Amino acid sequence: MRNKEIMEKVIKLDTQTLFSREQSARVMVQIAIIRKAFGVKNDETNKPVIDYDRELILTDDKIRKEYEQYLKFLKWSIEKKDLDKEREFKNQINYFIDGVDFFHKGLADEFKKDVLQYVKS
Repeated sequence: MRNKEIMEKVIKLDTQTLFSREQSARVMVQIAIIRKAFGVKNDETNKPVIDYDRELILTDDKIRKEYEQYLKFLKWSIEKKDLDKEREFKNQINYFIDGVDFFHKGLADEFKKDVLQYVKS
């Protein structure tokens, strides 16, 4: 993926004004997976953007493990019948999937299909 495209997305997420806790959670989850997937350092957003092909440094399996961590919290909240936490974790999973969709549509689609069994309710 082109570095310029990645950095534009990261900078857009990083510099937007946050008006709610929910918006803050969305930005944090999305920016975390995008930065981690491409190895984007914090100080890169303050430098001029150089355009080149930036490689994905996380494997599909590592991204799946990240997804499974979010899913683990959702399953826990369902088991405990904590509706507030369940809603919060469902949202976090959706934000994570949106972040993955930015750079790996196939994997995001896989997660969307998998999570349906938990988000129908």
